[in-house]
Amino acid sequence: MKCVGCGRELREEDEGITWRRCSICKNPVCFDCIRYIGTWVRGLYKNFINVIPVCPNCLPKSMLKRLAEKKLKEE
Repeated sequence: MKCVGCGRELREEDEGITWRRCSICKNPVCFDCIRYIGTWVRGLYKNFINVIPVCPNCLPKSMLKRLAEKKLKEE
């Protein structure tokens, strides 16, 4: 198994120690390449921020760029 960002070899038994899975696409990402997105969550008494791990490909800016390029190719 390889990291989506850098291509480093990852071992299955090291999940959570040296790598995690992206919350959006579920691909393995090493801790050097992992990024985090903060999302607002409405609680019963107050709002708070929940932070989720994502790969470099699933960052909002990257996703919008890929979507725009896809639309331009269709035209």
